[in-house]
Amino acid sequence: MKDQSGGMNETRLTQDEARALAILRGYGDRACYESMMQTLLRGMAAEIDAQDDGVMLRHRRGDIVMVAARTDRRFQEMLARIPLGTPDVMLHGMCAPQQNVQVRARLNLKNAIPFYQYAYYGEIPGPDADVDIRPLTRESLDFVYQNYGHASREYLDARIRQGVMLGAYVEGELAGFIGEHVEGSMGLLHVMPAYRRMHLGYALERAAIRRTRLAGQIPFDQVAKINDASIALQARLGMTRAKETVYWITDDTY
Repeated sequence: MKDQSGGMNETRLTQDEARALAILRGYGDRACYESMMQTLLRGMAAEIDAQDDGVMLRHRRGDIVMVAARTDRRFQEMLARIPLGTPDVMLHGMCAPQQNVQVRARLNLKNAIPFYQYAYYGEIPGPDADVDIRPLTRESLDFVYQNYGHASREYLDARIRQGVMLGAYVEGELAGFIGEHVEGSMGLLHVMPAYRRMHLGYALERAAIRRTRLAGQIPFDQVAKINDASIALQARLGMTRAKETVYWITDDTY
C-alpha cells in the first residue's frame, strides 16, 4: 500500500525504520535527507543504525552506505562500522565537508564529489501530450550505452530491465532518455545533440517526476555543483534544493 507522502504506508515500517525516519525528519532541511528517507520508505534499508545524533543506512542495492551525523563523536562511531571494501558512501548534512576526508582515508576511495540534492514536493505533473515519452526496452541498450558515458553496460542493462528508464522519441527516433539510479535517485539524463533546445530534458525529467509520484514516492536527484544547465533545469521544474551539501565518496567520476 502506498501513500503520497513518499513511499510505503508508514504503518508498515518496522520499529527501527520508523525511528530512523523520525530522527531524519527532525533534522530539518528535508531535501538534504530525502535520499535516506526514501531508502527507508521504499523498504530498501538493509541495515539501520539510528540514534538522535546520527543515522547510518546500508542500501539493499549497490552496496551503498548512507550517513548523516550531527556530532563528531557519533560520526567516528559510525565510520568505524562501515565495512572495508564498501565502494560508495553518501554523506549528508552540515558535517559532511569535514567527514569526507576521513571516509576516503578509511576506505581508500579516490573521490569526494559535492552535489546539490533536490527533491520534488509539488503536485503530480500531468502527462505531456506534445512529447512521445515511453519506457525503454532492451532493444535500446546499445544506443543508451554508446551515448551515456558515466555507467557500465551491465548497470544500464539492469536499469532498463528494472523498468525505470524512459525515452523521448521524435518522429520515431530515440532523441533522449532518463532513468533512476540503483539507490532511487533520478538521473541518467541525456539528450542527443541534434535534439537539444527542444526542451526534451525538461519533458523527460517531468515524466520521471510523474512516474515516481504516481508510485507514491518522492522524486529526488543529485546535481554536480558545476552543472549550471542542470541546476537551472531543477529550478524550472520546481525542485526544492537542500541547504546542505551531499557528498558521494567513490572511485567513480562524474
